[in-house]
Amino acid sequence: MNRCPCPIRRVTPRDGWHYWFGYYDKCPWSSDGQRLLAHRARFCDRFPSGQPGSPPDQSEGRAYSSEIAEVGYIEGWDTDSPGFITLAVTRAWNWQQGAMLSWTIDHLGAPAIRFNDRREGVPISRTVRIDGSESDSLGANHLSGRAPTPAVYAVHEPTGRALTLCFARLSRLRPEYGYPGLVDPRSADPSPADDGIYRIERDGLRLLISIDQLDRFTGDGSARAGGTLHQHVNHIMFNPSGTRFCFMHRFERQDGILHSRLFTSDIEGRDVRLLFEGMCSHYDWRDDHTILAWAGRRSLLGSAGAQKNPARHIMTLARRGLKPVYYALGKPRILMNKIMKDSYLLISDVDVRNRDAPAPLAFARGELTCDGHCTFNRGGSEPGRWVLTDGYPDLKSRQPLFLWDCRENIGYEIGRFPTPRHLDGPIRVDLHPRFNLDATLVCIDSAMEGERAMYVVDVRAITNK
Repeated sequence: MNRCPCPIRRVTPRDGWHYWFGYYDKCPWSSDGQRLLAHRARFCDRFPSGQPGSPPDQSEGRAYSSEIAEVGYIEGWDTDSPGFITLAVTRAWNWQQGAMLSWTIDHLGAPAIRFNDRREGVPISRTVRIDGSESDSLGANHLSGRAPTPAVYAVHEPTGRALTLCFARLSRLRPEYGYPGLVDPRSADPSPADDGIYRIERDGLRLLISIDQLDRFTGDGSARAGGTLHQHVNHIMFNPSGTRFCFMHRFERQDGILHSRLFTSDIEGRDVRLLFEGMCSHYDWRDDHTILAWAGRRSLLGSAGAQKNPARHIMTLARRGLKPVYYALGKPRILMNKIMKDSYLLISDVDVRNRDAPAPLAFARGELTCDGHCTFNRGGSEPGRWVLTDGYPDLKSRQPLFLWDCRENIGYEIGRFPTPRHLDGPIRVDLHPRFNLDATLVCIDSAMEGERAMYVVDVRAITNK
């Protein structure tokens, strides 16, 4: 790995607010590159409150956060005096993914932002033009009295296809990605048949794939994957053309290990495929047929429901015992990469039950050796040539940032940034790196100066080669 530190600039104001963009699967830059989307809040070191807000509305027993985040954009981000333009506020947000803030074009062709909010406690999607006026969201005109559009999880902008899930279930089982204060209506059901991944349509939601269906979809011949364990779906992502999407089916095993199952489906929910099972965290589509993921079979630990032999029982106990040490030591690479054999893998969009399914291929073996938020460049002179990823804090509480050249098969460490230890765990500040549209700049979230802020790293010296 070549060390090649790149110039970095803070792009958010020093005004006492805490700024962040959100997840790594969206681009904060406007189409002309002049504006950067951002959230901001008055605090940074805890979850937002899930208590009822003002004015209260408990008519249906719903709760919503009283603590808002502002959403808008940064102008003059490439100057010494950046400014934040507030367009709206939201009560449906978290530190990992914000309010799913993204750029869009409204039904009249005007530039706008899309984000999740709450109305009477219910998560919804809103679209606001850059002049601050409310617009239609995904074609559902709630301004004219129609029901508001449900909160979105993933949107394929060229086709307008949108998917979502139950944020209340996500809040209960994976609170870093949910919205505090929501009540899961199916909390007693470990794998509900009437909840899962939904497609947002003009007349409401259509359930495409249920959690019960996924639980019954097994690669080892067992009746169920999770059974009585409470399961959820997360991390929905469209392929580049919008013809298929991937997602995670997850549950915490009885031995305390988070079990992950990577699936894909067509947009009708008919052609569902199980691609990988064991440990799988962050991923991105390389093209319409291949996914790059940080993953591992974890074969030494056995499958989720199988009886453990003595060796696997010992490995499970060791894994559980190592976990707090792993976090205390700053998540050192060697434990997961060398011992558990986790790594970056290129996984074909082929069901593992297919006898002809190709085995996953190692990617950047021995070079990119830690879990990170990976993305391919979609623009620039060579789309798909570059992989951008990061890592978790090292022993000195520094977060690394990497570029990998797929054409030349060479990697660059382009930065390593300090982060406060008190901003770790569920409220952690991940870099979540995102390319701009031509892969010359990278935007990150960071607390390197003791507060949440956004920075831009200039990578032209590398990607313009």
